[in-house]
Amino acid sequence: MTMAKKHKGWLWVLALFAVCTVVYGLLSSYPRELAVYSDEVRYLDIARSLWQGRGLRVRNMPSDYQKILYPLCILPALALKTTAAQITAIGWLGAAWASSAVFPAYALCRATGQTRRRTVFLVGITAVLPTMAACATFMSETVFLPLSLWQIYFLWRAMAAPTARNRAVWCALAGVWCYLLYLNKEVALYYLIAWVLLRAWLVWHDRTAWKGELAGVAALLGTFAACFLLAKATLFAGLGNSYNQTGWITAEQWAFLPFAVVCDLLFTVLAFGVFPVLLPLCGLQRPRPGTDPRRTQLPLLVLLALGIGVGVVAWSITVREDLGSDSPRQHMRYLEPLLIPLLLTAMDALDHLTPVRRRLLAGLTAVWGVGFPVFCRDIGPGAGDNTFLQWFDFVADRLDRLPVLSFAGWLLVWRVVIVAGAALLGLALVRRKARRGLAAAALALCVVCYAGEWRINRWAYGIDNSTMQAASDLNDSLKTLEGTVLFLPNGVRQRDSQLMDTYLDRDVYLCEYETLAAWGLLEDGVLDLETEAPGPEYPGRPYEDLAQADWILVADGVPLDTTGLEPTDIACPAGYTLWKNPHPTRVAFAG
Repeated sequence: MTMAKKHKGWLWVLALFAVCTVVYGLLSSYPRELAVYSDEVRYLDIARSLWQGRGLRVRNMPSDYQKILYPLCILPALALKTTAAQITAIGWLGAAWASSAVFPAYALCRATGQTRRRTVFLVGITAVLPTMAACATFMSETVFLPLSLWQIYFLWRAMAAPTARNRAVWCALAGVWCYLLYLNKEVALYYLIAWVLLRAWLVWHDRTAWKGELAGVAALLGTFAACFLLAKATLFAGLGNSYNQTGWITAEQWAFLPFAVVCDLLFTVLAFGVFPVLLPLCGLQRPRPGTDPRRTQLPLLVLLALGIGVGVVAWSITVREDLGSDSPRQHMRYLEPLLIPLLLTAMDALDHLTPVRRRLLAGLTAVWGVGFPVFCRDIGPGAGDNTFLQWFDFVADRLDRLPVLSFAGWLLVWRVVIVAGAALLGLALVRRKARRGLAAAALALCVVCYAGEWRINRWAYGIDNSTMQAASDLNDSLKTLEGTVLFLPNGVRQRDSQLMDTYLDRDVYLCEYETLAAWGLLEDGVLDLETEAPGPEYPGRPYEDLAQADWILVADGVPLDTTGLEPTDIACPAGYTLWKNPHPTRVAFAG
Protein backbone atom coordinates (compact mmCIF):
# COMPACT_ATOMS: atom_id res chain seq x y z
CA MET A 1 0.00 0.00 0.00
CA THR A 2 2.83 2.36 0.88
CA MET A 3 4.62 1.60 -2.38
CA ALA A 4 1.37 2.04 -4.28
CA LYS A 5 0.88 5.49 -2.79
CA LYS A 6 4.49 6.37 -3.48
CA HIS A 7 4.22 5.52 -7.15
CA LYS A 8 0.64 6.67 -7.69
CA GLY A 9 1.81 10.09 -8.83
CA TRP A 10 4.14 8.58 -11.41
CA LEU A 11 1.29 6.47 -12.76
CA TRP A 12 -0.81 9.60 -13.25
CA VAL A 13 2.10 11.28 -15.02
CA LEU A 14 2.56 8.21 -17.22
CA ALA A 15 -1.11 8.40 -18.17
CA LEU A 16 -0.74 12.11 -18.92
CA PHE A 17 2.27 11.36 -21.10
CA ALA A 18 0.26 8.79 -23.07
CA VAL A 19 -2.64 11.21 -23.57
CA CYS A 20 -0.33 14.04 -24.67
CA THR A 21 1.51 11.78 -27.08
CA VAL A 22 -1.73 10.69 -28.74
CA VAL A 23 -3.19 14.21 -28.89
CA TYR A 24 -0.08 15.91 -30.20
CA GLY A 25 0.68 12.98 -32.49
CA LEU A 26 -2.73 13.25 -34.11
CA LEU A 27 -2.37 17.02 -34.44
CA SER A 28 1.08 16.64 -36.01
CA SER A 29 0.53 13.81 -38.49
CA TYR A 30 -0.89 15.77 -41.43
CA PRO A 31 0.97 15.74 -44.81
CA ARG A 32 3.73 18.33 -44.60
CA GLU A 33 7.10 19.46 -45.89
CA LEU A 34 10.10 21.32 -44.53
CA ALA A 35 9.63 25.02 -43.90
CA VAL A 36 12.60 26.29 -41.86
CA TYR A 37 15.89 26.59 -43.71
CA SER A 38 18.55 25.62 -43.04
CA ASP A 39 17.81 23.99 -39.69
CA GLU A 40 15.34 21.36 -40.83
CA VAL A 41 17.37 20.45 -43.92
CA ARG A 42 20.35 19.69 -41.68
CA TYR A 43 18.36 17.61 -39.22
CA LEU A 44 16.56 15.47 -41.81
CA ASP A 45 19.55 15.02 -44.12
CA ILE A 46 21.88 14.04 -41.28
CA ALA A 47 19.35 11.57 -39.91
CA ARG A 48 19.07 9.96 -43.34
CA SER A 49 22.81 9.89 -43.99
CA LEU A 50 23.42 8.29 -40.59
CA TRP A 51 20.69 5.73 -41.25
CA GLN A 52 22.27 4.91 -44.61
CA GLY A 53 25.75 4.62 -43.07
CA ARG A 54 27.13 7.55 -45.05
CA GLY A 55 28.33 9.71 -42.15
CA LEU A 56 27.30 13.33 -41.71
CA ARG A 57 25.96 14.71 -44.99
CA VAL A 58 23.71 17.65 -45.84
CA ARG A 59 22.42 18.21 -49.37
CA ASN A 60 24.44 15.16 -50.44
CA MET A 61 27.79 16.65 -49.41
CA PRO A 62 29.94 16.11 -46.29
CA SER A 63 29.00 18.34 -43.36
CA ASP A 64 30.69 19.55 -40.19
CA TYR A 65 27.34 19.86 -38.41
CA GLN A 66 27.56 17.91 -35.16
CA LYS A 67 24.25 18.59 -33.41
CA ILE A 68 23.14 15.04 -34.04
CA LEU A 69 20.95 14.25 -31.04
CA TYR A 70 17.67 15.21 -32.69
CA PRO A 71 18.56 13.31 -35.90
CA LEU A 72 19.33 10.28 -33.72
CA CYS A 73 15.98 10.66 -31.96
CA ILE A 74 14.04 10.46 -35.23
CA LEU A 75 16.04 7.55 -36.68
CA PRO A 76 13.39 4.93 -35.80
CA ALA A 77 10.99 6.60 -38.25
CA LEU A 78 13.40 5.92 -41.12
CA ALA A 79 12.88 2.18 -40.71
CA LEU A 80 9.53 2.55 -42.49
CA LYS A 81 9.41 1.75 -46.19
CA THR A 82 8.21 4.99 -47.80
CA THR A 83 9.22 8.56 -47.06
CA ALA A 84 5.56 9.48 -46.70
CA ALA A 85 5.27 7.04 -43.81
CA GLN A 86 8.58 8.24 -42.38
CA ILE A 87 7.49 11.90 -42.26
CA THR A 88 4.26 10.91 -40.53
CA ALA A 89 6.20 8.82 -38.02
CA ILE A 90 8.54 11.74 -37.28
CA GLY A 91 5.51 13.71 -36.13
CA TRP A 92 4.55 10.93 -33.72
CA LEU A 93 8.11 10.60 -32.44
CA GLY A 94 8.27 14.35 -31.89
CA ALA A 95 5.02 14.16 -29.93
CA ALA A 96 6.43 11.39 -27.73
CA TRP A 97 9.70 13.21 -27.08
CA ALA A 98 8.03 16.53 -26.29
CA SER A 99 5.34 14.94 -24.13
CA SER A 100 8.00 13.19 -22.07
CA ALA A 101 8.75 16.61 -20.53
CA VAL A 102 6.04 15.88 -17.96
CA PHE A 103 8.39 13.35 -16.31
CA PRO A 104 11.22 15.75 -15.39
CA ALA A 105 8.66 18.41 -14.49
CA TYR A 106 7.05 16.04 -12.00
CA ALA A 107 10.44 14.85 -10.72
CA LEU A 108 11.50 18.45 -10.11
CA CYS A 109 8.27 19.19 -8.25
CA ARG A 110 8.73 16.17 -6.02
CA ALA A 111 12.40 16.84 -5.37
CA THR A 112 11.74 20.46 -4.39
CA GLY A 113 8.84 19.55 -2.09
CA GLN A 114 6.02 21.26 -3.96
CA THR A 115 2.45 20.84 -2.74
CA ARG A 116 0.07 18.63 -4.66
CA ARG A 117 -1.80 21.61 -6.06
CA ARG A 118 1.34 23.31 -7.31
CA THR A 119 2.64 20.06 -8.74
CA VAL A 120 -0.57 19.61 -10.71
CA PHE A 121 -0.28 23.18 -11.99
CA LEU A 122 3.37 22.91 -13.06
CA VAL A 123 2.98 19.51 -14.69
CA GLY A 124 -0.21 20.75 -16.36
CA ILE A 125 1.58 23.80 -17.75
CA THR A 126 4.30 21.53 -19.08
CA ALA A 127 1.72 19.33 -20.80
CA VAL A 128 0.12 22.27 -22.64
CA LEU A 129 3.20 24.39 -23.33
CA PRO A 130 2.94 26.11 -26.72
CA THR A 131 6.37 24.58 -27.41
CA MET A 132 4.47 21.36 -28.13
CA ALA A 133 3.55 22.86 -31.49
CA ALA A 134 7.08 21.94 -32.60
CA CYS A 135 5.87 18.33 -32.85
CA ALA A 136 4.52 19.17 -36.31
CA THR A 137 7.88 20.54 -37.43
CA PHE A 138 11.32 19.04 -37.95
CA MET A 139 12.93 21.19 -35.25
CA SER A 140 14.89 20.00 -32.23
CA GLU A 141 12.73 21.83 -29.67
CA THR A 142 10.81 18.59 -29.14
CA VAL A 143 13.95 17.07 -27.62
CA PHE A 144 15.41 20.23 -26.09
CA LEU A 145 12.38 20.74 -23.83
CA PRO A 146 12.51 17.46 -21.83
CA LEU A 147 16.31 17.36 -21.79
CA SER A 148 16.47 20.89 -20.38
CA LEU A 149 14.04 20.05 -17.59
CA TRP A 150 16.08 16.98 -16.69
CA GLN A 151 19.17 19.19 -16.66
CA ILE A 152 17.53 21.51 -14.13
CA TYR A 153 16.51 18.47 -12.07
CA PHE A 154 20.06 17.09 -11.95
CA LEU A 155 21.49 20.48 -11.00
CA TRP A 156 18.88 20.82 -8.28
CA ARG A 157 19.82 17.43 -6.84
CA ALA A 158 23.44 18.59 -6.86
CA MET A 159 22.75 21.81 -4.98
CA ALA A 160 20.49 20.02 -2.48
CA ALA A 161 22.93 17.15 -1.89
CA PRO A 162 23.69 16.62 1.83
CA THR A 163 27.42 16.06 1.34
CA ALA A 164 30.13 17.30 -0.98
CA ARG A 165 30.66 13.77 -2.27
CA ASN A 166 27.00 13.38 -3.21
CA ARG A 167 27.12 16.78 -4.87
CA ALA A 168 30.12 15.74 -6.95
CA VAL A 169 28.27 12.60 -8.11
CA TRP A 170 25.22 14.59 -9.19
CA CYS A 171 27.47 17.17 -10.85
CA ALA A 172 29.22 14.44 -12.81
CA LEU A 173 25.87 13.13 -14.01
CA ALA A 174 24.76 16.67 -14.87
CA GLY A 175 27.96 17.17 -16.91
CA VAL A 176 27.31 14.09 -19.02
CA TRP A 177 23.69 15.10 -19.46
CA CYS A 178 24.68 18.61 -20.46
CA TYR A 179 26.82 17.18 -23.23
CA LEU A 180 23.76 15.33 -24.54
CA LEU A 181 21.93 18.64 -24.41
CA TYR A 182 24.86 20.29 -26.18
CA LEU A 183 24.54 17.70 -28.96
CA ASN A 184 21.01 19.04 -29.39
CA LYS A 185 21.70 22.77 -29.12
CA GLU A 186 24.97 24.57 -28.56
CA VAL A 187 23.20 27.21 -26.47
CA ALA A 188 22.85 24.57 -23.73
CA LEU A 189 26.24 25.75 -22.49
CA TYR A 190 24.40 28.43 -20.51
CA TYR A 191 23.64 25.76 -17.89
CA LEU A 192 27.35 25.12 -17.33
CA ILE A 193 28.21 28.80 -17.12
CA ALA A 194 25.29 29.50 -14.78
CA TRP A 195 26.34 26.67 -12.45
CA VAL A 196 29.94 27.88 -12.24
CA LEU A 197 28.81 31.44 -11.44
CA LEU A 198 26.35 30.16 -8.85
CA ARG A 199 28.99 28.11 -7.03
CA ALA A 200 31.42 31.04 -7.11
CA TRP A 201 28.73 33.21 -5.50
CA LEU A 202 28.13 30.56 -2.85
CA VAL A 203 31.84 30.27 -2.00
CA TRP A 204 31.98 34.06 -1.70
CA HIS A 205 29.48 33.80 1.16
CA ASP A 206 30.97 30.64 2.68
CA ARG A 207 34.73 30.49 2.22
CA THR A 208 34.96 27.19 4.09
CA ALA A 209 33.00 25.40 1.39
CA TRP A 210 35.50 25.99 -1.39
CA LYS A 211 36.94 22.48 -1.49
CA GLY A 212 33.58 20.77 -1.86
CA GLU A 213 32.37 23.33 -4.40
CA LEU A 214 35.58 23.04 -6.39
CA ALA A 215 35.15 19.26 -6.51
CA GLY A 216 31.58 19.64 -7.73
CA VAL A 217 32.49 22.15 -10.44
CA ALA A 218 35.43 19.96 -11.50
CA ALA A 219 33.12 16.94 -11.75
CA LEU A 220 30.61 18.88 -13.85
CA LEU A 221 33.10 20.46 -16.23
CA GLY A 222 35.32 17.39 -16.24
CA THR A 223 32.66 14.94 -17.38
CA PHE A 224 31.40 17.40 -19.97
CA ALA A 225 34.92 17.96 -21.27
CA ALA A 226 35.61 14.23 -21.30
CA CYS A 227 32.51 13.57 -23.42
CA PHE A 228 33.38 16.49 -25.69
CA LEU A 229 36.97 15.42 -26.27
CA LEU A 230 36.05 11.76 -26.70
CA ALA A 231 33.51 12.65 -29.38
CA LYS A 232 35.96 14.99 -31.10
CA ALA A 233 38.54 12.23 -31.19
CA THR A 234 36.16 9.59 -32.52
CA LEU A 235 32.75 10.49 -33.97
CA PHE A 236 33.68 14.01 -35.05
CA ALA A 237 37.38 13.56 -35.80
CA GLY A 238 38.62 16.06 -38.38
CA LEU A 239 35.43 18.13 -38.40
CA GLY A 240 35.26 21.88 -37.94
CA ASN A 241 32.64 23.96 -36.12
CA SER A 242 28.93 23.26 -36.46
CA TYR A 243 28.10 26.96 -36.80
CA ASN A 244 29.66 30.06 -38.30
CA GLN A 245 27.81 32.48 -35.99
CA THR A 246 29.91 32.18 -32.85
CA GLY A 247 32.99 34.10 -33.97
CA TRP A 248 34.11 37.61 -33.07
CA ILE A 249 31.88 40.49 -34.12
CA THR A 250 32.68 43.76 -35.87
CA ALA A 251 32.76 47.25 -34.37
CA GLU A 252 29.35 48.00 -35.88
CA GLN A 253 27.93 44.85 -34.29
CA TRP A 254 29.50 45.77 -30.94
CA ALA A 255 27.71 49.13 -31.09
CA PHE A 256 24.41 47.38 -31.82
CA LEU A 257 24.88 44.70 -29.15
CA PRO A 258 23.64 46.73 -26.11
CA PHE A 259 20.36 47.54 -27.84
CA ALA A 260 20.02 43.91 -28.95
CA VAL A 261 20.55 42.62 -25.39
CA VAL A 262 18.13 45.12 -23.83
CA CYS A 263 15.47 44.52 -26.47
CA ASP A 264 15.81 40.73 -26.28
CA LEU A 265 15.70 40.81 -22.47
CA LEU A 266 12.58 43.01 -22.30
CA PHE A 267 10.74 40.83 -24.79
CA THR A 268 11.84 37.67 -23.01
CA VAL A 269 10.36 38.98 -19.76
CA LEU A 270 7.09 39.62 -21.61
CA ALA A 271 7.11 36.19 -23.23
CA PHE A 272 7.42 34.52 -19.82
CA GLY A 273 4.54 36.52 -18.39
CA VAL A 274 6.66 39.24 -16.68
CA PHE A 275 6.31 38.00 -13.10
CA PRO A 276 7.79 34.50 -13.46
CA VAL A 277 11.02 36.46 -14.08
CA LEU A 278 10.58 39.46 -11.78
CA LEU A 279 9.32 37.56 -8.73
CA PRO A 280 12.39 35.28 -8.42
CA LEU A 281 14.57 38.32 -9.05
CA CYS A 282 13.09 40.34 -6.20
CA GLY A 283 13.05 37.27 -3.94
CA LEU A 284 16.76 36.49 -4.22
CA GLN A 285 18.57 35.82 -0.94
CA ARG A 286 22.19 35.38 -0.04
CA PRO A 287 23.21 31.70 0.06
CA ARG A 288 24.46 31.66 3.63
CA PRO A 289 25.38 28.30 5.21
CA GLY A 290 22.32 26.34 6.29
CA THR A 291 19.84 28.23 4.11
CA ASP A 292 17.29 26.48 1.92
CA PRO A 293 18.77 26.06 -1.60
CA ARG A 294 15.25 26.19 -3.02
CA ARG A 295 15.11 29.86 -2.07
CA THR A 296 18.76 30.89 -2.25
CA GLN A 297 20.29 28.86 -5.09
CA LEU A 298 17.67 27.54 -7.49
CA PRO A 299 16.20 30.98 -8.39
CA LEU A 300 19.65 32.41 -9.03
CA LEU A 301 20.65 29.43 -11.17
CA VAL A 302 17.58 29.77 -13.39
CA LEU A 303 17.91 33.55 -13.66
CA LEU A 304 21.60 33.25 -14.54
CA ALA A 305 20.78 30.67 -17.22
CA LEU A 306 18.09 32.97 -18.59
CA GLY A 307 20.35 36.02 -18.66
CA ILE A 308 23.24 34.15 -20.23
CA GLY A 309 20.87 32.62 -22.78
CA VAL A 310 19.57 36.06 -23.75
CA GLY A 311 23.12 37.30 -24.14
CA VAL A 312 24.11 34.32 -26.28
CA VAL A 313 21.09 34.82 -28.55
CA ALA A 314 21.88 38.53 -28.92
CA TRP A 315 25.56 37.81 -29.63
CA SER A 316 25.18 34.87 -32.00
CA ILE A 317 21.93 35.73 -33.80
CA THR A 318 20.50 39.22 -33.29
CA VAL A 319 23.62 41.28 -34.08
CA ARG A 320 24.31 39.13 -37.15
CA GLU A 321 20.84 38.75 -38.65
CA ASP A 322 19.16 42.02 -37.58
CA LEU A 323 22.05 44.47 -37.49
CA GLY A 324 20.75 48.05 -37.42
CA SER A 325 17.10 47.02 -37.23
CA ASP A 326 14.72 48.80 -34.84
CA SER A 327 12.63 45.64 -34.87
CA PRO A 328 14.97 42.68 -34.26
CA ARG A 329 13.36 39.25 -34.37
CA GLN A 330 13.23 37.40 -31.10
CA HIS A 331 14.58 33.85 -30.77
CA MET A 332 13.26 32.74 -27.42
CA ARG A 333 12.69 29.13 -28.40
CA TYR A 334 16.16 28.55 -26.96
CA LEU A 335 14.90 29.71 -23.55
CA GLU A 336 11.33 28.38 -23.39
CA PRO A 337 12.11 25.32 -21.19
CA LEU A 338 13.16 27.71 -18.41
CA LEU A 339 9.53 28.74 -17.90
CA ILE A 340 8.80 25.73 -15.67
CA PRO A 341 11.59 26.31 -13.10
CA LEU A 342 10.86 30.04 -13.28
CA LEU A 343 7.21 29.42 -12.36
CA LEU A 344 8.31 27.14 -9.54
CA THR A 345 10.65 29.73 -8.06
CA ALA A 346 8.12 32.52 -8.64
CA MET A 347 5.53 30.71 -6.54
CA ASP A 348 8.10 30.22 -3.79
CA ALA A 349 8.90 33.93 -3.93
CA LEU A 350 5.20 34.78 -3.57
CA ASP A 351 5.10 32.83 -0.31
CA HIS A 352 7.78 35.08 1.19
CA LEU A 353 6.84 38.43 -0.31
CA THR A 354 7.57 40.92 2.48
CA PRO A 355 6.55 44.61 2.25
CA VAL A 356 10.09 45.51 1.23
CA ARG A 357 10.12 42.91 -1.52
CA ARG A 358 6.69 44.07 -2.70
CA ARG A 359 8.09 47.54 -3.19
CA LEU A 360 11.07 46.07 -5.01
CA LEU A 361 8.69 44.09 -7.23
CA ALA A 362 6.74 47.26 -7.99
CA GLY A 363 9.99 49.02 -8.90
CA LEU A 364 11.13 46.22 -11.20
CA THR A 365 7.71 46.16 -12.86
CA ALA A 366 7.92 49.92 -13.41
CA VAL A 367 11.38 49.62 -14.96
CA TRP A 368 10.17 46.92 -17.33
CA GLY A 369 6.96 48.88 -18.00
CA VAL A 370 8.96 51.89 -19.15
CA GLY A 371 11.66 49.97 -21.00
CA PHE A 372 9.31 47.78 -23.01
CA PRO A 373 7.46 50.57 -24.88
CA VAL A 374 10.63 52.63 -25.31
CA PHE A 375 13.13 50.03 -26.54
CA CYS A 376 10.70 47.64 -28.26
CA ARG A 377 8.76 50.43 -29.93
CA ASP A 378 8.95 49.12 -33.49
CA ILE A 379 8.47 45.40 -32.85
CA GLY A 380 5.13 44.36 -34.28
CA PRO A 381 3.63 41.12 -35.61
CA GLY A 382 5.95 38.27 -36.44
CA ALA A 383 8.31 39.37 -33.69
CA GLY A 384 10.12 36.05 -33.68
CA ASP A 385 10.07 32.28 -33.42
CA ASN A 386 8.49 32.34 -29.99
CA THR A 387 5.32 30.37 -29.42
CA PHE A 388 4.69 32.10 -26.09
CA LEU A 389 3.85 35.38 -27.86
CA GLN A 390 1.07 34.19 -30.14
CA TRP A 391 -1.37 36.44 -28.29
CA PHE A 392 0.89 39.44 -28.94
CA ASP A 393 1.19 38.64 -32.64
CA PHE A 394 -2.55 37.99 -33.01
CA VAL A 395 -3.42 41.53 -31.92
CA ALA A 396 -0.44 43.30 -33.51
CA ASP A 397 -1.14 41.65 -36.86
CA ARG A 398 -4.60 43.27 -36.99
CA LEU A 399 -3.78 46.80 -35.85
CA ASP A 400 -3.42 48.13 -39.41
CA ARG A 401 -7.15 47.51 -39.91
CA LEU A 402 -8.16 49.98 -37.21
CA PRO A 403 -9.20 53.55 -38.09
CA VAL A 404 -8.10 56.97 -36.74
CA LEU A 405 -4.48 56.14 -35.80
CA SER A 406 -1.64 54.84 -37.94
CA PHE A 407 -0.24 51.37 -37.44
CA ALA A 408 2.60 52.80 -35.37
CA GLY A 409 0.09 54.71 -33.24
CA TRP A 410 -2.02 51.64 -32.54
CA LEU A 411 1.13 49.62 -31.84
CA LEU A 412 2.04 52.16 -29.17
CA VAL A 413 -1.46 51.85 -27.71
CA TRP A 414 -1.08 48.06 -27.69
CA ARG A 415 2.20 48.29 -25.82
CA VAL A 416 0.67 50.64 -23.26
CA VAL A 417 -2.25 48.24 -22.81
CA ILE A 418 0.21 45.40 -22.22
CA VAL A 419 2.08 47.39 -19.58
CA ALA A 420 -1.19 48.30 -17.85
CA GLY A 421 -2.26 44.67 -17.97
CA ALA A 422 1.03 43.62 -16.39
CA ALA A 423 0.47 46.10 -13.58
CA LEU A 424 -3.00 44.70 -12.91
CA LEU A 425 -1.60 41.17 -13.02
CA GLY A 426 0.95 42.12 -10.39
CA LEU A 427 -1.76 43.51 -8.13
CA ALA A 428 -3.76 40.30 -8.52
CA LEU A 429 -0.76 38.08 -7.79
CA VAL A 430 -0.10 39.58 -4.38
CA ARG A 431 -3.65 38.68 -3.38
CA ARG A 432 -4.02 35.00 -2.62
CA LYS A 433 -7.69 34.81 -3.59
CA ALA A 434 -6.91 35.62 -7.22
CA ARG A 435 -4.13 33.07 -7.70
CA ARG A 436 -6.31 30.08 -8.54
CA GLY A 437 -8.04 32.04 -11.27
CA LEU A 438 -4.70 33.24 -12.59
CA ALA A 439 -3.40 29.65 -12.66
CA ALA A 440 -6.41 28.58 -14.72
CA ALA A 441 -5.90 31.58 -17.00
CA ALA A 442 -2.25 30.63 -17.50
CA LEU A 443 -3.24 27.12 -18.57
CA ALA A 444 -5.86 28.52 -20.94
CA LEU A 445 -3.38 31.00 -22.42
CA CYS A 446 -0.93 28.17 -23.13
CA VAL A 447 -3.65 26.27 -24.98
CA VAL A 448 -4.57 29.37 -26.98
CA CYS A 449 -0.94 30.04 -27.90
CA TYR A 450 -0.50 26.41 -28.93
CA ALA A 451 -3.58 26.67 -31.15
CA GLY A 452 -2.23 29.83 -32.76
CA GLU A 453 1.17 28.27 -33.42
CA TRP A 454 -0.47 25.08 -34.73
CA ARG A 455 -2.52 27.16 -37.17
CA ILE A 456 0.61 28.92 -38.43
CA ASN A 457 2.50 25.64 -38.77
CA ARG A 458 -0.42 24.07 -40.62
CA TRP A 459 -0.23 26.88 -43.15
CA ALA A 460 3.58 26.87 -43.40
CA TYR A 461 4.17 23.09 -43.44
CA GLY A 462 0.95 21.56 -44.74
CA ILE A 463 0.60 20.15 -48.25
CA ASP A 464 -2.01 18.09 -50.04
CA ASN A 465 -2.05 14.38 -49.39
CA SER A 466 -1.82 13.74 -53.14
CA THR A 467 1.32 15.88 -53.37
CA MET A 468 2.90 14.02 -50.48
CA GLN A 469 2.11 10.64 -52.00
CA ALA A 470 3.34 11.67 -55.44
CA ALA A 471 6.65 12.91 -54.03
CA SER A 472 7.08 9.72 -52.02
CA ASP A 473 6.29 7.58 -55.10
CA LEU A 474 8.81 9.60 -57.12
CA ASN A 475 11.45 8.81 -54.51
CA ASP A 476 10.72 5.10 -54.88
CA SER A 477 11.05 5.41 -58.66
CA LEU A 478 14.32 7.32 -58.46
CA LYS A 479 15.83 4.55 -56.35
CA THR A 480 15.42 2.17 -59.31
CA LEU A 481 17.49 4.39 -61.62
CA GLU A 482 21.21 4.06 -62.16
CA GLY A 483 23.28 7.19 -62.44
CA THR A 484 23.24 10.68 -61.02
CA VAL A 485 20.09 12.74 -60.50
CA LEU A 486 20.32 16.54 -60.70
CA PHE A 487 17.40 18.49 -59.22
CA LEU A 488 16.75 22.04 -60.45
CA PRO A 489 14.16 23.77 -58.23
CA ASN A 490 12.42 26.99 -59.17
CA GLY A 491 13.84 29.61 -56.82
CA VAL A 492 16.02 29.57 -53.72
CA ARG A 493 14.52 28.09 -50.54
CA GLN A 494 11.07 27.88 -52.16
CA ARG A 495 8.32 25.28 -51.99
CA ASP A 496 9.95 23.23 -54.76
CA SER A 497 13.12 22.49 -52.83
CA GLN A 498 11.15 22.09 -49.59
CA LEU A 499 9.04 19.30 -51.06
CA MET A 500 11.95 17.38 -52.55
CA ASP A 501 14.20 17.90 -49.52
CA THR A 502 11.44 16.32 -47.46
CA TYR A 503 10.54 13.27 -49.54
CA LEU A 504 13.65 12.36 -51.53
CA ASP A 505 16.11 10.28 -49.54
CA ARG A 506 18.04 9.12 -52.61
CA ASP A 507 21.39 10.84 -53.27
CA VAL A 508 20.11 13.75 -55.36
CA TYR A 509 22.25 16.78 -56.26
CA LEU A 510 20.38 20.07 -55.85
CA CYS A 511 21.40 23.20 -57.76
CA GLU A 512 19.16 26.25 -58.04
CA TYR A 513 19.16 28.05 -61.40
CA GLU A 514 19.53 31.36 -59.54
CA THR A 515 22.60 30.09 -57.67
CA LEU A 516 24.19 28.79 -60.87
CA ALA A 517 23.68 32.20 -62.47
CA ALA A 518 24.98 34.06 -59.41
CA TRP A 519 28.13 31.93 -59.41
CA GLY A 520 28.75 32.83 -63.07
CA LEU A 521 28.35 29.27 -64.33
CA LEU A 522 25.76 30.02 -67.02
CA GLU A 523 27.37 32.83 -69.01
CA ASP A 524 27.34 30.65 -72.12
CA GLY A 525 23.97 29.10 -71.25
CA VAL A 526 25.50 25.69 -70.57
CA LEU A 527 26.54 24.05 -67.31
CA ASP A 528 29.64 22.02 -68.16
CA LEU A 529 30.13 19.50 -65.37
CA GLU A 530 33.57 18.51 -66.67
CA THR A 531 35.02 21.96 -66.06
CA GLU A 532 32.57 23.64 -63.68
CA ALA A 533 31.58 22.79 -60.11
CA PRO A 534 28.01 23.78 -59.24
CA GLY A 535 26.36 23.62 -55.86
CA PRO A 536 23.30 24.71 -53.90
CA GLU A 537 22.71 28.05 -52.15
CA TYR A 538 22.98 26.13 -48.89
CA PRO A 539 25.51 24.98 -47.68
CA GLY A 540 26.95 27.44 -50.19
CA ARG A 541 29.84 25.43 -51.59
CA PRO A 542 30.21 23.38 -54.80
CA TYR A 543 29.86 19.64 -55.08
CA GLU A 544 33.17 17.87 -55.38
CA ASP A 545 31.80 14.67 -56.90
CA LEU A 546 29.21 15.94 -59.38
CA ALA A 547 30.77 15.05 -62.73
CA GLN A 548 27.63 14.17 -64.69
CA ALA A 549 23.86 14.42 -64.59
CA ASP A 550 22.28 11.29 -66.04
CA TRP A 551 18.79 12.37 -64.97
CA ILE A 552 17.42 15.87 -64.52
CA LEU A 553 14.44 16.57 -62.27
CA VAL A 554 13.28 20.08 -63.02
CA ALA A 555 10.54 22.29 -61.60
CA ASP A 556 8.25 24.30 -63.86
CA GLY A 557 9.59 27.79 -64.42
CA VAL A 558 13.25 26.82 -64.71
CA PRO A 559 14.52 27.79 -68.21
CA LEU A 560 15.95 24.36 -68.99
CA ASP A 561 16.67 23.65 -72.67
CA THR A 562 14.98 20.29 -73.21
CA THR A 563 15.72 19.92 -76.94
CA GLY A 564 18.56 17.48 -76.27
CA LEU A 565 16.82 15.61 -73.43
CA GLU A 566 14.67 12.50 -73.52
CA PRO A 567 11.32 12.36 -71.68
CA THR A 568 10.66 9.58 -69.19
CA ASP A 569 7.47 7.82 -68.19
CA ILE A 570 8.15 8.25 -64.45
CA ALA A 571 5.28 10.08 -62.77
CA CYS A 572 6.21 13.24 -60.86
CA PRO A 573 4.25 15.56 -58.58
CA ALA A 574 2.42 18.37 -60.37
CA GLY A 575 4.88 21.04 -61.46
CA TYR A 576 7.88 18.71 -61.94
CA THR A 577 9.30 16.74 -64.85
CA LEU A 578 12.02 14.08 -64.98
CA TRP A 579 14.25 13.97 -68.07
CA LYS A 580 16.97 11.57 -69.19
CA ASN A 581 20.14 13.35 -70.22
CA PRO A 582 21.96 11.63 -73.13
CA HIS A 583 24.90 14.02 -72.64
CA PRO A 584 25.34 13.79 -68.88
CA THR A 585 28.31 16.17 -68.66
CA ARG A 586 26.31 19.09 -70.11
CA VAL A 587 23.10 20.78 -68.99
CA ALA A 588 21.79 23.49 -71.32
CA PHE A 589 19.50 26.36 -70.44
CA ALA A 590 17.27 28.43 -72.71
CA GLY A 591 17.60 32.17 -73.08
